[in-house]
Amino acid sequence: MARFTQRIMNAKHLSSLIAVLVVLAAIGAFALVLWLQFARDYAPCSLCVYQRLANLAVLVVVVMGFFWTGATRRGLWMLASAYALAGAGLAGWQWHLSAVASRTPETCTAVNLFQGGRSFGPLGKDAASALSGQGSCAAAGVRTLAGWPVTHWSLVFFLACAMLLWLAQWLAGRQGKS
Repeated sequence: MARFTQRIMNAKHLSSLIAVLVVLAAIGAFALVLWLQFARDYAPCSLCVYQRLANLAVLVVVVMGFFWTGATRRGLWMLASAYALAGAGLAGWQWHLSAVASRTPETCTAVNLFQGGRSFGPLGKDAASALSGQGSCAAAGVRTLAGWPVTHWSLVFFLACAMLLWLAQWLAGRQGKS
């Protein structure tokens, strides 16, 4: 057991472990928003869809980093942290909209990123609706999960991902200097 702990504490392994944690969190967050949409009927707005895209970008870029080493891996993880900060910015803006415009929520511009659900069979319709938003960003921002608005959870998720990726990048850089 002590040998296992010693290997985990190695900077190389710890940075990869942190990146795996970010990947699992991104998968879990994406599954959660799909559950909220399809099981609890939380219709996404355009800002929700853009946050989903930021989440997917974080997920894909971090996974890409596992196929490289050194500066390329660290660069990819920094790119993923930039996507996480973009997602945090979108969540923060939605939080602002829900706080300021809660009295008179206006509909955001409709977004439909995945046209033509017919071409992919029965799953295509669900995929198309998961990547299309038409509701009010202010109204979507006040929906809650475990007593806290979903936008707050989204902001915390994206900021935590960015900080964890910075830590992983820093640890990977230290390992390279050793």
